[in-house]
Amino acid sequence: MTHVVNVSLKQNPYPIYIGTGILEQFASVLAKHRSAGQIAVISSQNILDLWGKQFLSNFSDGQQVLVLTVPDGEQAKSQQQVWELYTRLLENRFERRSLIVALGGGVVGDLAGFVAATYLRGVDFIQVPTTLLAQVDSSIGGKTGINHPLGKNLIGAFKQPLLVFSDVAVLQTLPDAELRCGLGEVIKYGFILNRGLFSYLEENLDKALQHDLPVLQELVRISAQEKADVVAKDEKEQNLRMILNFGHTFGHALEAEFGFSGLKHGEAVILGMQCALYYNYLRGRMAPEEFDRGMALLKRVPVAFERSKLNPEKLVERMAVDKKVKNQQVRLILVDRIGSYRIAEADSRQALLEAFDILKE
Repeated sequence: MTHVVNVSLKQNPYPIYIGTGILEQFASVLAKHRSAGQIAVISSQNILDLWGKQFLSNFSDGQQVLVLTVPDGEQAKSQQQVWELYTRLLENRFERRSLIVALGGGVVGDLAGFVAATYLRGVDFIQVPTTLLAQVDSSIGGKTGINHPLGKNLIGAFKQPLLVFSDVAVLQTLPDAELRCGLGEVIKYGFILNRGLFSYLEENLDKALQHDLPVLQELVRISAQEKADVVAKDEKEQNLRMILNFGHTFGHALEAEFGFSGLKHGEAVILGMQCALYYNYLRGRMAPEEFDRGMALLKRVPVAFERSKLNPEKLVERMAVDKKVKNQQVRLILVDRIGSYRIAEADSRQALLEAFDILKE
């Protein structure tokens, strides 16, 4: 069964199609929204090896489909890679009516979306996310971008997709580490928005970790709806949408300090949520039983981490260039009670340093 979640924006609303074993239905879904025309499929070689043949079977021999391969990992989100993609599109005379399809995880989606936002001042764009993290978070909402040596995602644009097409079946081949990354984002929704989802995770996390597709589809459906509702209320991250960055201010600092490669994004968010909970607990704003319950769930998602390399001083310096900094004050998303949130400025540099102590245990 295919579920449809709608992102109800005032301008350019779009659907999210969610199902299991629906990859070969892409062409029929696309036909509901636009003519095919010129199509550039941006993906990694790994995803093309696993799912490329099945996905490309949607297109007839007569269609102009250009497959563009990019490297795996955060190194793909670079100025050089963007320029190479521009060049390939220009060489193949892709016009403004062309379509860019991102077939991959969050990195491919961010990169392809940024290219779509800027090539010929903007062309249509579709997300076909192949990781849990992308299906529940990064493919929804139109945030695209690349990295800068001083930080992650500092160069970018808002570019809403024409639609999102999530086949949960592709998660069968997702490495365990990538699955854990996505579950970190799902847990985030439970912490800030949905206490019922948090309870469902407590009961079904082990099944999810074992790639149970019915459980994963339910998690994708609930999470996509939560993300869509927030995006519809705050498309450009002016206020409400920043709550989706729970755990990310600490997490981005960890990810940046470890060179975008030593720690995966989702793993960094899991650790960042631990820091955010501990920060709030130390301030007396989170009850011990809520803190213990939150930490217990987070620690069921194992994260390999070289704790001996932890340097809180450097990490706090990284937090100072986070996108959520306002008037030179670090703003945090905090949870007093599971299922709710608040936004607050950090009390002090010392308070931020102390929050990282939870990772030393």
